[in-house]
Amino acid sequence: MTLKTRNSFIRVFLLSSLVLLALMFALFITSSLNHSILTPPDLRIPSFLNYIPFAKQNSVALMISFLILLLYVPLCFYLLIRFFENTQTSEIIFFTGFLIACMTESARFLTLCLGLWQSFSNMLIFAGKIVLFGRTLAPLSFLCAAILSETEQRQDMERNYIILFTVAIVFAAVIPMNTARIASTALVTEGFMTLINVTRFLIFVTMLLSFLVQGIKKNSMEYMHLASSCFILILGYTMLVSCDNFVFLGLGTAGLFIGTYRYLKFIHKMYMWS
Repeated sequence: MTLKTRNSFIRVFLLSSLVLLALMFALFITSSLNHSILTPPDLRIPSFLNYIPFAKQNSVALMISFLILLLYVPLCFYLLIRFFENTQTSEIIFFTGFLIACMTESARFLTLCLGLWQSFSNMLIFAGKIVLFGRTLAPLSFLCAAILSETEQRQDMERNYIILFTVAIVFAAVIPMNTARIASTALVTEGFMTLINVTRFLIFVTMLLSFLVQGIKKNSMEYMHLASSCFILILGYTMLVSCDNFVFLGLGTAGLFIGTYRYLKFIHKMYMWS
């Protein structure tokens, strides 16, 4: 993938994220005026939140979390154009996969504003599949950044990027959705949820270990910093997409932005003299 092609790709998604933000804002205004925003039942995931007195469920925190994600994506696309326009790096390309994953959370917003969670419609199932696709794509994007960042892999960047999306699409397509269980965050729960969460955790651990191994092999502290940055970023992202309270909202927002800043900072430092 040439720099020109990559930068054009990022600009297209910057525009797409801004259009999505505008559409979601318009939908929110319309739904608010029509009083059609319906809060899902009190099924909290993770369930231990029910036992934390200062983490009470709050629909305002949930709505703010959508706003933060929808603002975060175009901001990051802008930063990629501003600071990495002339930098040829695999990590940035795979980071766009994570940003696209964040955009898929808007499907939960639709579920809320259109009251889809009250139905068993195909649209509800499709919204659940979109979110599952995104939450599979997010950790896989960082895993690919960790294991496919070698110079020789850059010749196959388009192929690797297509494989990344294909794996996430196939995974979302084959996993059944349980439309009878809608979480308090408007999430359509998946079948085999425990297995899926274990798989995500293993991908997360593999990603961290891969960055650490790269750092040891190349004697580079930057890869060690990338590992810690990804840990903070993914933890913040996980809290924010699971947010139905102000505790997760605050911690998730801080983790997402601090982790992103550190991740982009050390990538820029690694390739500054390349």
